[in-house]
Amino acid sequence: MKEFGNWLVGSIATLGPWGLLLVSFGDSAFVPIPQGVDALLITQVIAAPSTAWLAASIAVFGSVVGSLILYVIARRGGRAMLLKRVSPAGMDRLESLTQQYGAAAVIPPMMIPLPLPTKLFVLAAGVFQMPIPSFILAATVGRGIRYFGEAALALKYGAGTPQLLKDNVWAAAGLGLALVLVFFAINRWSSRKVVEGEI
Repeated sequence: MKEFGNWLVGSIATLGPWGLLLVSFGDSAFVPIPQGVDALLITQVIAAPSTAWLAASIAVFGSVVGSLILYVIARRGGRAMLLKRVSPAGMDRLESLTQQYGAAAVIPPMMIPLPLPTKLFVLAAGVFQMPIPSFILAATVGRGIRYFGEAALALKYGAGTPQLLKDNVWAAAGLGLALVLVFFAINRWSSRKVVEGEI
């Protein structure tokens, strides 16, 4: 499957930034292509710097739409799909994370360039009925930070970007966690204000 993913990314690379739409959509909705979107985005920005922000936007859009399709499938009856991937205890843990942290639980796997089981969190969001607007917001924030950040790094560091990301992946993960905590704090604050009738 990995070889097929590499071949697919290489073939679609000839389509320019619009090839990212196919790869990001397919990666999120159907067959995972580990680091495929990241590699294609960075390659595109290095080859044509003027397309950097368009390419990042397309990657975010394709990924969010693909994730939304998987979310809708899970929302309509994806508990069996989720149980094929996790144990009953894991299911309980995912439900707890989803109920406790809401959209903030989806952002880290969407944002951090590590091989995290993103689809598990997407399926959990659907199975445990996370509101659609919250899911779309979380997916957009996570992918936006990731892909626009990679595009910015590729513009600045060029061909050295992949190695830079590899060398600093845990620093990026720490920054991502800090951003998620800020997002969670704002979400909790705004929810409390709504409950208290101040918003």
